[in-house]
Amino acid sequence: MLSVVLIDDERLALNELEYILNKYEELNIVSKFIDPIDAMEYIKDYKPDLVFLDIEMPELQGIQVAEKIIEYHEDIKIVFVTAFDEYALKAFEVQAVDYLLKPFSEERVHKCVEKIIKSSKDSKNSIKVKDENSVNKKLRKVSVWKDDILVLLEVDDILYCKVKDGELFIYTKKETYKSQYTLSQMENKLQNYEFIKCHRNFIVNLNEIEEIVPWFNGTYILKLNGSSDEIPVSRHYNKLLKNIFNF
Repeated sequence: MLSVVLIDDERLALNELEYILNKYEELNIVSKFIDPIDAMEYIKDYKPDLVFLDIEMPELQGIQVAEKIIEYHEDIKIVFVTAFDEYALKAFEVQAVDYLLKPFSEERVHKCVEKIIKSSKDSKNSIKVKDENSVNKKLRKVSVWKDDILVLLEVDDILYCKVKDGELFIYTKKETYKSQYTLSQMENKLQNYEFIKCHRNFIVNLNEIEEIVPWFNGTYILKLNGSSDEIPVSRHYNKLLKNIFNF
């Protein structure tokens, strides 16, 4: 499944595109933005697979937004959505995979999505062939240090990960482990499992969240199963959390 972000300063156009794209099981719309600056901050941290991006926006031109998010995530796929065809050449110069002209039809969007899904499947298949030559099974373990011993920890046992004083700690219901990885490295290791980054210093296991408690300034606190610890959710990650749990 491809994670998708929508960016358009026109709410009607944004909702229309969301309605069409929600028909595809292969796509997961993780967030949508009217403000391109907020969108760039989100993309920098979350790194979605695909972005549908308007070009003519008052705060920042879509071409500039595309150039910036490619710096954050060079493999990201970008589809420009605009009422103006004069930007087509410039759009493809910044690695756009398609260019939808407003008003677009469902048929035109279908062709775009079909092409992207096919390209994604072809890429995954080629990687799978390489992987099968070395590892036949996806491991559900990460390595952590306990004293001077390297322990292989089951991914499902992890409650959350936290950066403290510049070091990464992994918390389970029974023990706390110090990790040799950075938070970004651990996020990459856990990206195929049910974990999300909810704060610049925290990654949390979605399956272990027991309560979502509203906090001040639109933030939340997460309470986890089998733990008295409280995990903060910054405003930056609110939309992601709301999309996942539909609230």
